[in-house]
Amino acid sequence: MKKISRHWSTPLANLFSKIQSFLKKICESENISIVADKNEEHVTSDKEESASSSVTLPTAPVAANLLPDDVKKWEIIFPVEPEEKMLEERRSSFAMVVILLVCMAGAFSYGYLSSPENIAETRNTLMQIWMDGNELAQPYIRQIKDEVETLKKSEILPRKSAGMEGMVSSSTKGSSDKKVKYWKAPMTPGFKSDKPGKSPMGMDLIPVYDDKPQGSSTPIVKTNRGFRQSSGVKTDVVQKRKLSRTIRAVGALTYDERMLMHIHTKYEGWIEKLYVDFTGQEVAKNEVLAEIYSPDLVATQEELLLALKYNQTLKNSSIPEIAKGTQGLLDSAKKKLELLDVHPHQIEALLRDKKIMKTMHIHSPGRGFVVKRNVNHGSFIKPGMNLYTLADLTNIWVLADIYEYELPWIRLGQTVSMTLSYFPGRSFEGKVTFINPVVDPKTRTIQVRMEFDNPDWELKPDMYANVMIKSPIEIEALAVPEEAVIRSGLENRVVVQNAKGQFSSEKVTLGAQAEGYIQVIDGLKEGDKVVTSSNFLIDSESNLKEALGKIEDTSK
Repeated sequence: MKKISRHWSTPLANLFSKIQSFLKKICESENISIVADKNEEHVTSDKEESASSSVTLPTAPVAANLLPDDVKKWEIIFPVEPEEKMLEERRSSFAMVVILLVCMAGAFSYGYLSSPENIAETRNTLMQIWMDGNELAQPYIRQIKDEVETLKKSEILPRKSAGMEGMVSSSTKGSSDKKVKYWKAPMTPGFKSDKPGKSPMGMDLIPVYDDKPQGSSTPIVKTNRGFRQSSGVKTDVVQKRKLSRTIRAVGALTYDERMLMHIHTKYEGWIEKLYVDFTGQEVAKNEVLAEIYSPDLVATQEELLLALKYNQTLKNSSIPEIAKGTQGLLDSAKKKLELLDVHPHQIEALLRDKKIMKTMHIHSPGRGFVVKRNVNHGSFIKPGMNLYTLADLTNIWVLADIYEYELPWIRLGQTVSMTLSYFPGRSFEGKVTFINPVVDPKTRTIQVRMEFDNPDWELKPDMYANVMIKSPIEIEALAVPEEAVIRSGLENRVVVQNAKGQFSSEKVTLGAQAEGYIQVIDGLKEGDKVVTSSNFLIDSESNLKEALGKIEDTSK
């Protein structure tokens, strides 16, 4: 064995010399020699020896015999303690002092040896002592192993039973099925090797197996039945399902834009009389909205009456071309009034009465109610100016916003069911007529338009309604419950349970979502068991094992 480093010798020698001098002072101050005799004890101090005088104290029996008889009967109030008890207390005090000094020496040694400037040397020295001791013990260990092998060959030791051999073979077989990640030393932390062998301390390396199952990207998590019961772990089987979806949304009723009517004139003039004078007023088809005076219309009426007079005068002319010309002039004057949107009954009255009318009527082109009114009595209007806006409610639109993931289930012509709080217990049937091709950048939704018949005008614009779009599309594919999917933002995972009851977190590719189930495109196969409850707890344990495995791989 190699000698310990010399840097210990000086401080230890100083420490032991201090302890020796301290003990010597205690002995000099408490030096008591005890002389044991058969009948008496002699206690001599250093001061009495220097004075060459000694005092002999009789023992308790001898002192009792020297007392008179009457004194023997006296009651001793303060008895003298035996000398043996006093000596025992002194020995105990001395032992406690020695123990205290030993503890102080140990603390001093530990503090000195573990100081920053000496800790490395101390560790190397202790490791060297351990290795030297192990090296000295190896011959004896080999000798013992050889003797055991000799006893086995000579059949002195009993052989293993068949049951034990089965257990060993099965465990060896189970271990051989696993993949060995690396080999580590049992007594040397941090030492790893790619192949079996001996550690720096001469011990056999231990294999570390890969816990990841075949085809899995994460390690397995082992749990017992008690944990699964207390945590409420539930599983479901991955299987093919017919996926369909009913989309529910909130819609808003509005006008059918194709049935809006804008009232304007093709000539300028002044409003002489207003028949429809407030917004929201219902009007019928061909109902008079207002009367207007226009110089252009008066001039056109004069042209028509003049053409009528020429036609009546020259229609019987002997020259056919003249009769034909006057009839064409009459037709063109009449056509001019029609193009100016003069109502036919006013043209007929003009031809019948042959009297120019100051004002002309503005009629409603259809049934509806006034959405907007831009004129008042006496207002001056110009050609193209919008006077009224009328809306026909016989057909109503419903606009609803759906999310992007619901778009695969929407098709034109799908049947839609609508309910309103205004009509409790009543349902209206309609259909999808338009899907907006643009996504709203703020809400990330897509607007869908539905149409409903409203012959009695029961449905009013700006009402809110609950719509249900029943999709006729059915997809038959592998699906898992929605609660089985763990969404991390970057990827989707599910916790899978194998046949041995062990768990692993697997990455999956998802498809359509319908009625509480999500289509699985990749990552699972039919018959797998997925965890639907407490899956976050198991997934966190799996991620922890994976992180620790990466740390070990990095340190290797």
